[in-house]
Amino acid sequence: MRARTLTALLTAVSLSFALFPLHAEEEQSILSESTTVIRHKEESVQWVPHSVTVLDKEELDRKHRTDIEDIESRIPGLIVDRMNTTPRGAAIALRGLGSNSPAKSFDPAVAVNIDGVYVGTHTGRLQVLFDFEKIEVARGPQGTLDGNPNLSGSINLQRSKPTGELEVDARISTGIDNRSEVSVVVNFPVVDSVNGKIAAFRRNNGGEYMKNVFNGRDENTEDYSFLSATLAWELEDWLSLTYTYDYEVSDEATPALLNISASTDLLCANTASLPFPNCRRGIGNPELDSLKTTAQNFSNDRDFDSNAHTLRMDFEVAGHQIRTITGLRSNDEKSALDLDASNADFYHVAQFQNYDQFSQELLISRDYSEKLKYQIGAYFLNTDYDIFQQEFHILKQIGDAGYSEGHAAAEIQELRSSQKSNLRSLFASANYVINDQWIADLSARWSDIDRDMEHSPSRIRLGNTLSPLRTFIVSEETTKQFLISGGLSYKVDEAAMIYMRYSEGFLPGGFDENAMSAAAGNSYGPETVRNAEIGLKSDWWDDRLRVNFVYYRMELDHKVERFDAVVEGGQIESILDNVSEVEIAGWELEVESIPMDNLHVNFVYSQINGNYDKFSIPDIANPGTFISSSSLTPTYAPDENLYLGANYAIPFGPGVVRTYAGYRLFSDYQTYPLLPEAEVKNWTSWDLSVSYEWQEWVFRLFSNNVKNKEFIQNIRQITQTDILPVTAGSTAVPSLITYTEYNQPRYTGLEVIYRPDFNR
Repeated sequence: MRARTLTALLTAVSLSFALFPLHAEEEQSILSESTTVIRHKEESVQWVPHSVTVLDKEELDRKHRTDIEDIESRIPGLIVDRMNTTPRGAAIALRGLGSNSPAKSFDPAVAVNIDGVYVGTHTGRLQVLFDFEKIEVARGPQGTLDGNPNLSGSINLQRSKPTGELEVDARISTGIDNRSEVSVVVNFPVVDSVNGKIAAFRRNNGGEYMKNVFNGRDENTEDYSFLSATLAWELEDWLSLTYTYDYEVSDEATPALLNISASTDLLCANTASLPFPNCRRGIGNPELDSLKTTAQNFSNDRDFDSNAHTLRMDFEVAGHQIRTITGLRSNDEKSALDLDASNADFYHVAQFQNYDQFSQELLISRDYSEKLKYQIGAYFLNTDYDIFQQEFHILKQIGDAGYSEGHAAAEIQELRSSQKSNLRSLFASANYVINDQWIADLSARWSDIDRDMEHSPSRIRLGNTLSPLRTFIVSEETTKQFLISGGLSYKVDEAAMIYMRYSEGFLPGGFDENAMSAAAGNSYGPETVRNAEIGLKSDWWDDRLRVNFVYYRMELDHKVERFDAVVEGGQIESILDNVSEVEIAGWELEVESIPMDNLHVNFVYSQINGNYDKFSIPDIANPGTFISSSSLTPTYAPDENLYLGANYAIPFGPGVVRTYAGYRLFSDYQTYPLLPEAEVKNWTSWDLSVSYEWQEWVFRLFSNNVKNKEFIQNIRQITQTDILPVTAGSTAVPSLITYTEYNQPRYTGLEVIYRPDFNR
């Protein structure tokens, strides 16, 4: 009741200021000029021939964008779905290409870089945005510009730099669902030429929006902390050195999943007589009248610790600008997942994972003449992970159903897997000014990736006895890839540019860390993508109107899919291989305007048309034949994406009132191709905020997802081949469980910001 009242009040206040924009304070009358470092140098966004959108700290702050998922839809074709199956995980897609597997063996389709350092797994990508100076989202493959692999683009987050002055930015907020956040950023001088910064963030979330109807418990509690320390050293004009240490820790109940199993799933058939039925497919089902209820009987603690070190050096030697970025990341994870998402002891998983990453980048650039500029560089990335997993209950359930040999209730299935990966690449690019209107650029990157896997397939343990005897799969995979990118831009006049670009990207081959046999553990090859686009960037109306448009086509070859196949020995197992091809065409429109002083409007619209050109998998019922699944819809390719946002400021008493209203829409995108229920249809959301700024203080009322719209995301269906091989000679694979998650609900609250002026 209080949440609805506060939301209604906030809506009324926002609309009243929007409808009566009188006596506006004259602060901003033209559009600001954002810059980007997508090509490793500072350039105007409007004059770089790439599809890139930049969000600065001011926009993130005034719109109360606190997590990386909050910029979804503000960027054309961007989807950010939380992943409850991995700590701080996010499934991110751009232009219809994305990835949502929590497995460490899968490289993300969209790269996330923090201060130039790649985040190599889906874990830890759900970044809190409290201390980022700028976010750049580059759309389209960045295979030649980024050292790390990616298929459809990259999100580059830049932390704020030490200012050298004594400054404090302290914030506290509280809201519904017993949630609170506290953050502080302190800048300070250390000694001559050395400056420091300390940033800290803490979030407590009571999880009261998710109710457990089986035991009356509140789920999805969160206790998350982040600490960052930075030292920056400037030695005259030729050397700059910055070191940053980041520490993240999360201690929480494993976020709840939602069971949507149907009568065809073994879970539903096997536990229908329990007090809370587990057959809950679809929102219209009486047992699933709300996405805010779960019936899990396990609620386990999840621990996540992450340490990161970043060292950047910039210096000049013989007219060459040299930059090096050294990155070190280490994650320790311990979590438990009640994957049946029900009150049955059906399938419970305990995971222990360690992930380490080291990267080194070297970039040398020079302006050879007024017309020719070039860059050369090298990149090295080493990753190493270890996984130990235990699976409870599921063996007996499958055996009791007659799908496998019988098992005792205490039998546990175990899996161990580890992988070492080394990526080495060389990079070169050149930018040539043909004349006053035409500029051409060309870049290339050669990469060599070696991967070694040691994998012990799932074995069955009863007490201290392990049967069958543990065996190891040892395998190697090498990927060599040469990529090119080229563009041609034409300067129409001082305010407009047309450009054409061709670019390539890839994800390296690898292994399935869940394979159960040597046959299923065989490596799959790399995925490659080609992108062609033509775009317009323009400023109009005395720099009060900005219109950017791009049309693109992408072809993804050798896409990796999971499917069932008959392996050596005649058994049916779940395997990964390059069996499909995808073609995507779309267009994107970004409009930014200041129609009147202090009224700032953003409009974003994109359309995506994605189709499988090929998707052929073996027909297990008719050995030697294949089934075409090309009629399915690729995941994360929304038909439409729309965003409309407006900021307005007016003087009020001794201070300034700022209002924000934003509308977001996604139309029709698939999260799991094989299930019709996995399609997200016409999801819309309103975000509102009203703030009052007075001297050193800011008071802000906010509400994200005001109408509390709900939709499912990250649907997964677990079949027997995900757990145990199906007996030789079978022609069908039993479905066991179908589960999902749902989007973040409405969050309404109050934020107070204090920025003292020590010079007053």
